[in-house]
Amino acid sequence: MALTRRRKDFLAAVLKMYEQRQRPVHYSDVAQMLKVSRWTAYDILRELEVDGYLEAVYGPGREERGPGRTQVFYQPTPKREELKTGTEDWLVLRARLLALLGEKKRAAREKVAELLHELPEIQGRLAKSAYNLTVLIAHLGEIGGRGRKALAEMVNRARHPEQGLSLFAGAAIGSLLRVRGVISGPVEECVKRLQAHLNELEPGEASSLASFLKEGLERSV
Repeated sequence: MALTRRRKDFLAAVLKMYEQRQRPVHYSDVAQMLKVSRWTAYDILRELEVDGYLEAVYGPGREERGPGRTQVFYQPTPKREELKTGTEDWLVLRARLLALLGEKKRAAREKVAELLHELPEIQGRLAKSAYNLTVLIAHLGEIGGRGRKALAEMVNRARHPEQGLSLFAGAAIGSLLRVRGVISGPVEECVKRLQAHLNELEPGEASSLASFLKEGLERSV
């Protein structure tokens, strides 16, 4: 089975936690990180096991599951090298931000507050750009589904990733101005930071960010 973007996100999550904890990872922890159901996480990790990317390890259950009960955990195999070093953190971050945008029950202001609280600790121009884009996308809930679809179509029509990202930043400000009549300080600062980071992106990073933006707009519609 192909290593799709979604399956890469799950594999990257396991790799991240395995490296941090130095022990096999339970599927419920992956579910919590990626904000999916436990059974979705289990099914995808099982697929990755079948394809040789993960190895199932059985051991005593965690305390909350009752003593003496055997549970299945997962650890990476050498085949994980197909997921190149250096992309793992990005894939985990990408999946986490997209999951946040897809949370329909949370208010936009709550999502924005969480992102802005975390932003000062974020390192790397790609990650910082993704955070600022996510803040903008969350604010765009005010312009309605039709407006967000129009922005997504504009990004898709751009000939180059860098062009699409720049057009989006400007169009997002214009759309919010039409709705609000004024742009708040946090949004203005977000756009300034984003534009500064866009000028520093490598072509591959711009392409990754443009792909993230397209999916983020789709998730928020």
